[in-house]
Amino acid sequence: MVSAGEFPPIIDACALVERETEVPADLVEGLLHKDGKLVFGGASKSFKTWTLTNLAVSVAAGADFLGRPTRKGRVLFLNLEIQPAFFARRIESVCQARAITLESLKGNLDVWNLRGFAADLSKLLPLLLGRIHAGDYDLLVLDPIYKLLGGRDENKAGDIASLLNEVEKLAVHADAAVAFGAHYSKGNQAAKESIDRIGGSGVFARDPDTILTFTRHEHDNAFTVDAVLRNHPPIEPFVVKWEFPVMRLDDSLDPERLKKAAGRRQEYAADDLLDLLDEPMTSVEWQNAAESELGLSERTFFRRLREVKKRGGAVQRAEGKWERK
Repeated sequence: MVSAGEFPPIIDACALVERETEVPADLVEGLLHKDGKLVFGGASKSFKTWTLTNLAVSVAAGADFLGRPTRKGRVLFLNLEIQPAFFARRIESVCQARAITLESLKGNLDVWNLRGFAADLSKLLPLLLGRIHAGDYDLLVLDPIYKLLGGRDENKAGDIASLLNEVEKLAVHADAAVAFGAHYSKGNQAAKESIDRIGGSGVFARDPDTILTFTRHEHDNAFTVDAVLRNHPPIEPFVVKWEFPVMRLDDSLDPERLKKAAGRRQEYAADDLLDLLDEPMTSVEWQNAAESELGLSERTFFRRLREVKKRGGAVQRAEGKWERK
């Protein structure tokens, strides 16, 4: 229970206007300010972790991010999924692609490798706040956010509101912006409003201060980026193209030319199923994703699932959900 003394006081509006004369500084010009919350929304294989890594490197080096200037600051990346050696290679790859030296990141980019230690954010938060102090970092990256759900159901508004309240508490107590990724709902997204594309509870698409959605463009390896901004002026949608290992602006492509639903394919491989498994899924959820995104029949899905199991490409946990190995 929070005591009354822990809450901020009630103050007169005139005093508020006179006192609060400075707004938080932008970390990414026109997109993300200090103490803000940012979510990247995207479908499977839309390179959310790579883009979050690029964001972290950009802010740590004071380099442009998606064509926008950043204010150089200290960054902490909570890596909950990727083995440390592979994550180190990712940082190196992004730096090389951006012509950013590793030396320029020294003292400005820290990593907390938590693969195998994922926990409910409510339990992890006290540990994190016990290791850092307000103002130590300008940006905190949480990846992937589903590893911090604990027992929450991502489709329940109350559960996701609880999770994002913890994210907000982290932003306030650490005096830092917080960024994370969220996956799209299954199926083609072209006919949906950008804010409705993120899967799970709609709270994911209402709570953050900055919402960037990456939707597949009709051009190969390109994505239309829509921005929903609470505290910044609106910006027009733009297109980025995936050029391993980063997204780069492509002003030659029309943002409105989104990829439409494709016809059914006749042949499918086990790897097609694994490409959909960017988060834990039950067999039913996985089969529904395969039907909506690939057009697989139930019979074909389970035939390919047998191949996946035989190859050892995925494992089914005790709670019944499949995860990639």
